[in-house]
Amino acid sequence: MRPPNRLWRFSLLSEKLVDVCLGRVKADLVLKCRALLSVSSGEILDNVDVAVKDGRIAYVGGNADSMVGLNTEVVRIRNGIAVPGLIDAHTHIDLVCTPTEQAGAMLAHGTTTLFTEPDELASVLGLEGLRMFVEEVRRLPLKVYVMASLTAPQDPEVSSAGVMPLEAYKEALSWPDMIGLGETVAWTLILNHDGYYMEKFKLALEQGKLIEGHTAGARNAKLAACVCSGVSSCHESIDAEQALERLRLGLFLMVREGSLRRDLPSILPDLVRRRVDLSNVALVTDWVDPADLLEHGYMDYVVGKAVEHGVDPVKAVQMVTINPARRFRVDGEVGIIAPGRYASLTVLESLRNPKVLLTVAKGAIVAWEGKFKGRLGKPRYPRAAFETMKVPRRLKAEDFRIKAPSSRGTVKAVVAKLEDGVITRKTVEEVKVVSGEVKPNPAVDLAKIAVVDRHHNSVRIGLGLVKGFGAKVGAVASSLNFDENQLVLVGYSDTDMARAANEVVKLGGGIVVADEGRLLEVLAMPIAGVMSDGDLLKVAGKLKKVNRILAEAGCPFSKPLNVLLFSTFVTLPEIRFTDRGIVDVKKRRYIPLFTG
Repeated sequence: MRPPNRLWRFSLLSEKLVDVCLGRVKADLVLKCRALLSVSSGEILDNVDVAVKDGRIAYVGGNADSMVGLNTEVVRIRNGIAVPGLIDAHTHIDLVCTPTEQAGAMLAHGTTTLFTEPDELASVLGLEGLRMFVEEVRRLPLKVYVMASLTAPQDPEVSSAGVMPLEAYKEALSWPDMIGLGETVAWTLILNHDGYYMEKFKLALEQGKLIEGHTAGARNAKLAACVCSGVSSCHESIDAEQALERLRLGLFLMVREGSLRRDLPSILPDLVRRRVDLSNVALVTDWVDPADLLEHGYMDYVVGKAVEHGVDPVKAVQMVTINPARRFRVDGEVGIIAPGRYASLTVLESLRNPKVLLTVAKGAIVAWEGKFKGRLGKPRYPRAAFETMKVPRRLKAEDFRIKAPSSRGTVKAVVAKLEDGVITRKTVEEVKVVSGEVKPNPAVDLAKIAVVDRHHNSVRIGLGLVKGFGAKVGAVASSLNFDENQLVLVGYSDTDMARAANEVVKLGGGIVVADEGRLLEVLAMPIAGVMSDGDLLKVAGKLKKVNRILAEAGCPFSKPLNVLLFSTFVTLPEIRFTDRGIVDVKKRRYIPLFTG
């Protein structure tokens, strides 16, 4: 996987860039910009030319006419302001749609660089999943920097996902553009010097690689301990106080505004009011689903939200360009319109109205007026990526029956009370027993949850109870869930749960809603059970329909599917579910369904 020596290649290119500046070699592309934002100085410059050769910027200045030859493309940008290509400094793009399918829309919205970790492919396919991802994104017009996932598994004590061995990390961290380790979701392991993290941290730090943080809930000494370990960023702040604590401890702060969480309004206005220096802050998404990508946009939308909440427009752009580039030590490649950097930039209608008029990525004009104009080939995945639903037989209604310790009356059971689509609280409730079974009860919003092992060719099923889902449907099933990616179901009917589960297995993975024996919607995701091979528009439509069906059936959350996506997230409070049962997250152990 190692390409030819990049330093040697760049030395030849740098000589050519020198010659372009001096007019000895003609540029491939010259952009004549009416206005340009220098993010390194914070100035808006008038009438600036940008000369490009072999995908890199050679010259930025007043007049590049001497660099124009017969074959030079000259583009006059009479409207708007040129800024560096926008950067999402923390996201995930290996779910629902392929990275290739998402790339066109991202570029159309001015985003040219991503920092990402393929948690889902790694959890299902290990090192080979990571390799598939890297090989795909290298072919994209987007510049994608990759982090080696630390969620394969999240927490080996309670996870069912396969373990990616240390040797796999040694290999992955040697690949070009692999710049560090992904988010440390199980940060409590750091406090106990747990070898699962520590051996990987040592490996990364010895190679000068970065370690991404995920310090949700960490405060004071515990947060400081995480910083001591080598963790250098965090995207989990949900209010200004948490954000300030992280900044004061030297962490690079990432403020989320994406499909899973929207923390920007609760953080940035207060930081602006307090006149906090924002040079160590980036705006990130942590994932934008296909429906939101098409409806709202991407980092252009996030910049607009920051401006709307009081951030100076220049600083807002800096938070999605030079700030993350410096944090990841790649400001010599991206994040600035300056000589030697990749020729990736976007033209916005204005800084206060960041509508994207044109996008240049790696030296080519790839989008204008909100439309992607490039060509992206269909990614090819090996056969193994389509053979991941390892369930040895058809599932039956009785597989989803919860047998009670008594034949009648009531029993005390652990119930996951949904605070929202992500967070659960552990409660103990009296539940009815009918003919030796605990049945779901729509009248009190008590539904079943089941997690079916789909990795190990077993029929191991963990069963539990959830309260607050609200959607009165027979069953909804998904083979995508962070970061176990087992087959998860929530529902009221054992028959519909079996029907939905079998349909997901038949599809090779996906999302299915079933009710009264009918399939209400089906979204196939046959690539590792986490990605569709369909186009973005169709997938977005199906995703919206599933959420709409569940909302109309009574789910109170804006994105009902998030309940299934996070149900197996064994490092978020308070209880989670795997194919082995119920996980008490704080205690890092399994607990029984019935108590007392």
